[in-house]
Amino acid sequence: MTYKPYPHADTDGSLGRGLAVLRAKVARRLALGLYAEQVSIGLRRDLTVSVDPPAAKIPVSLRRFREADLPALFPAGCDAAARSERADVEWRLRATAHGILPSHGFVAVDQRSGRPCHIQWLTEPGYGDAIRRAGALPALAAEEAMLESAFTPVDYRGLGIMAVAVHLIAEHAAALGKRYLVAYVDVGNTASLRGVERAGMIPWSTRTRRQFGFGLVRTVRFDTGAASAGSSTPSSPEDRVGRVRDGPESSPAKRPD
Repeated sequence: MTYKPYPHADTDGSLGRGLAVLRAKVARRLALGLYAEQVSIGLRRDLTVSVDPPAAKIPVSLRRFREADLPALFPAGCDAAARSERADVEWRLRATAHGILPSHGFVAVDQRSGRPCHIQWLTEPGYGDAIRRAGALPALAAEEAMLESAFTPVDYRGLGIMAVAVHLIAEHAAALGKRYLVAYVDVGNTASLRGVERAGMIPWSTRTRRQFGFGLVRTVRFDTGAASAGSSTPSSPEDRVGRVRDGPESSPAKRPD
């Protein structure tokens, strides 16, 4: 698969496609509404502390992501959520190729068939301020690494695969010399919260994202030590407040428009 330079743009002069892209951007803006708030739980694992490895209901192993995995993870006719995740994978491949996102893709593989059944990304320090603001990401310390963009195809959900993948990726991060593994999971995503907690990650902070006026003004707040949803009161001098005005329309490390 050949990827266009980042940021990518069509060069065929197609007015029709240009108008379609414009309409899509306007539709996304309008869909944001006048105000919205999204709360995520920040979880962290101390990689120097051993944990019991979780087990899945099927035998799985972990390896690096390959471009040939895309059709298995996101088959033809997949739903809108899967198509969005595939677009994120393709953006990440471009971003990593251009050195703006130090992120590595991993897949869990069904050992019975060899089919990839889960994908997740391990991101290290080094992304720039533009990526951090666009994705509402924390500033990682040298001893930290972060999990992002986990996705499991419909056929493999409910089998405990994510927890095993997180545990195996954590071992890889430890081998890289990292002390902590962090992740942010939306407070309503109970399945993913259970998965990362089974892999030894514990609530550590709260991230609150707000947008005003169809996304023209955005804020992000990290409250270290606020472990429960709805706890947005700063609890330590390390609490940080970030403000983004008219920023890219994206969720964590998604494609900038």
